[in-house]
Amino acid sequence: MDFEFKGKYIIKGKIVCETGLHIGMVTEGFEIGGVDNPVIRDPLTELPYIPGSSLKGKLRHLLEWSLGKVEWNKKQEGYTAHFCGECDACKIFGPAPSELDETEVRMKAGPTRLTVRDAFPTPETVKEWESWLGERTYTELKTENAIDRVTSEANPRTMERVPKGSEFAFEMIFDVYHEEDEKRLKSLFVAMSLLENSALGGSGTRGHGKVKFTDLKVEFRPVDFYKTGRGAREVALPNPCSVQEVVAHFEEIDWRM
Repeated sequence: MDFEFKGKYIIKGKIVCETGLHIGMVTEGFEIGGVDNPVIRDPLTELPYIPGSSLKGKLRHLLEWSLGKVEWNKKQEGYTAHFCGECDACKIFGPAPSELDETEVRMKAGPTRLTVRDAFPTPETVKEWESWLGERTYTELKTENAIDRVTSEANPRTMERVPKGSEFAFEMIFDVYHEEDEKRLKSLFVAMSLLENSALGGSGTRGHGKVKFTDLKVEFRPVDFYKTGRGAREVALPNPCSVQEVVAHFEEIDWRM
């Protein structure tokens, strides 16, 4: 397949937390009196944020399951997705690090289409955190009990979470290298819709991480835009707009490049 860079779809909006959100950070032990399950924070501002890698990984995971690309791997004793190089998941999200040596398959898939930026809290959310929780306090602590099924002994654990109602500004860039990529864009919105009925971050099955995408905006920037600064156009989305509405009316939307 021949590839030629044709432009980019810039997708922006907000991720709204409909329950508390926990995306953890790697810790080497913890301080006395500290939280044993802290959220990831910007080291300069101490503000919690959603890493682009976490969002992109969950979107890929959900799309692979929806496309039937996940199978039981006897060798690894777990479910893994097969990188075929031909499905929308492969073409949009690219190969995993363990698949980088599959040159022929990577050639079929072509360049990775999707870039996902880190999502930071909106200024309004930061003000609300400080108003509700106190100055420079941006999270809540949720204590849970793990119950021993034999002795019924409770083992409490504390989880740090971003509170319900918090909003994060997200940006995703979808590169277009082939005329079929315009149709593949639908699979990204399908993955976003699946995420709204799944969970982002840790402990999703225990109520954490329910999110919703709002205030969606899409702009197409052709290759000439990057040469002349002209030619970008906003894509008219359904009103009211949601990822489900975008999926339902995808063929009616003018995505033309």
